[in-house]
Amino acid sequence: MEILERKDYFLQLLAEHILIASGALTITAIVGISLGIWVFYSSKTRGFVLSLVNFLYTIPSIAMFGLLIPLVGIGLKNALIVLVLYGLLPMVRNTYTGLSEVRADVVEAAQGMGATRYQIFRDVYFPLALPSIIAGLRVTTVMLVALTGLAALIGAGGLGQAIFRGLNTMNTAMIVAGSLGISILAILMDRWVGVFEHRLVRVVSKNAAPKQRIAVQINVAALALVIGLAVFYINPFQSSHTHTVTVASKPTSEQFILGEIMAQLIEKETDLKVIRKFGIGGGTTNIHPALLKGELDMYVEYTGTGWMSVLKEKLPADKQVDIQAIQALYQKNYKLHWMGLLGFNNTYALAIHDSMASKFNMSSCSDLALNSQFFEFGAEFDFFERIDGYQGLVDTYGFKFASIHEMDINLRYNAMLQGKVNAIDAFTTDAKIVANELKVLKDDLNYFPSYEAGIVIRQEVLDEYPALEAVLSKLNNKIDTETMMQMNYEVELANKEPKEVAKQFIQQL
Repeated sequence: MEILERKDYFLQLLAEHILIASGALTITAIVGISLGIWVFYSSKTRGFVLSLVNFLYTIPSIAMFGLLIPLVGIGLKNALIVLVLYGLLPMVRNTYTGLSEVRADVVEAAQGMGATRYQIFRDVYFPLALPSIIAGLRVTTVMLVALTGLAALIGAGGLGQAIFRGLNTMNTAMIVAGSLGISILAILMDRWVGVFEHRLVRVVSKNAAPKQRIAVQINVAALALVIGLAVFYINPFQSSHTHTVTVASKPTSEQFILGEIMAQLIEKETDLKVIRKFGIGGGTTNIHPALLKGELDMYVEYTGTGWMSVLKEKLPADKQVDIQAIQALYQKNYKLHWMGLLGFNNTYALAIHDSMASKFNMSSCSDLALNSQFFEFGAEFDFFERIDGYQGLVDTYGFKFASIHEMDINLRYNAMLQGKVNAIDAFTTDAKIVANELKVLKDDLNYFPSYEAGIVIRQEVLDEYPALEAVLSKLNNKIDTETMMQMNYEVELANKEPKEVAKQFIQQL
């Protein structure tokens, strides 16, 4: 069973999920209740605050994570801010509603007895509004536990990492395990708030027996114990320890494998501790800024992406990016060092099924252009935005596809098998090209540039740990296209773990 076989990995993710969700919930409860009280007493700011929290709630969560990256980077800080912003609406609304619905005659009676404004709030408003506040807390709890799953996209960890890794490596068991873990955690936390609610209302209203007061304290202590165990298990401050480096990867099987190869080689050859931040959503778009901020230390990049997307340089006539040129510009502009090239070129290609290639007698992209009206084309979101992506491809070949479908990078082949599309973009090291009996069309007009893989590392890290250069240089020209495709096959189709495949490669290095 997937969970039992990898219990340490899932316990790590569970601990991270509990910490992120509970931290966000605590901050949201404090800020949300405070804002709810404020807007209740301040009619001048009420409309603005309530409109603001409504507006924040309408922004798609994935977009919010991305929008904050330039400001706060990736990781825990970004995740907490987004989760708190999303959790404010039910907390503020329910707090304000609960206070507003307190009967006026009860308040007037307290005023008639000479109670101060603070005493009226403490002994009348808050106790009577508490059920509504707790109801908001229950909604917020379930919502935050679920949304925490998306935090894995920005390298914050949690059970969502298992889901995205499962999607990236086509591991259904991992997807189910991650999803089930989030669901069970949400149910348990909702149950805890429900049990806590009844007892807390009695304590606040001063109608509780001593046993009920003790029960509330036990509930709080139990939650604190769970959070404490999570902190102890994952040691969230490990990134501040000395002799630590952080290896990142994009959200593809190939990148998971290469990330593991780097991490395991460093652990084997040095005494450095490696923190793995794999499967970061957005790829280069999010990893490069995080590298510049020092949140990440190294990852595998491709020359074409680095040259056009990062450096914003025009391709030479032969579409080949010179490694010395890109090394010099990365060093000059960003203080980043290209270690060299790993040995394979994972460039773009267009692929159709063998049967379609035979039917239309096609072998090149120009052939596809002549018959493009019979094809429905699918590609990942990024392909439609890249300089070397869809629009340039259309301008070069004159494609007029019957329809266009944008999708997650890991769903292209599934869409092909299900008949949703019959032409896709592919990478030349994709193992599924052979497994799914696809025909890679020749780029006869030489549109796609070279995408040779190489390790990019912060110069500051190399200066601090100079031994890393010799260690990582051992990978230069050691992974050819066939080797990379085979390793991708073992992960995506033979259902091996990237960690296992990487270990086997290092043993043969």
